[in-house]
Amino acid sequence: MKYFVTYLSTAPVIAFAWMTFTAGLLIEINRFFPDPLVFSF
Repeated sequence: MKYFVTYLSTAPVIAFAWMTFTAGLLIEINRFFPDPLVFSF
């Protein structure tokens, strides 16, 4: 179990989890607010 915790605390695993969270957040923002760069005033 000690080695598994050490594996989970390594940089590639943390980076993968962070990128997955960021991608999911961006996908959900774009789902609810599509095309935020196009403003129709």
